[in-house]
Amino acid sequence: MGFRWRWRWGRGCRRREEGICPRMENLTTLDELRTGEEGIIVKVLGNGAFRQRLLEMGFLPGTRIRVIRYAPLEDPVEYELKGYHVALRHEEAAKVLVEKCPKSS
Repeated sequence: MGFRWRWRWGRGCRRREEGICPRMENLTTLDELRTGEEGIIVKVLGNGAFRQRLLEMGFLPGTRIRVIRYAPLEDPVEYELKGYHVALRHEEAAKVLVEKCPKSS
């Protein structure tokens, strides 16, 4: 994550009172979500063509994403965002930071 990320979103975040900053304890990568869990995309890591392709497919900060199901051998994983389904490998999903959504009851 690096120094810049911790400084920007860490304890000293001035915008936390406004509800804009994600809470660090809820921050995780997309590959760590389980079936049925939802999250909000915070940042797409990496650079180059792969990152650009994810952004073009709708993996934009602030977008809600839900895990639909895992393949029989755990790779790839099917996700739903913006009304469509997409499958990503674990190493690709590890480059997407998300904030876990609280479970609705």
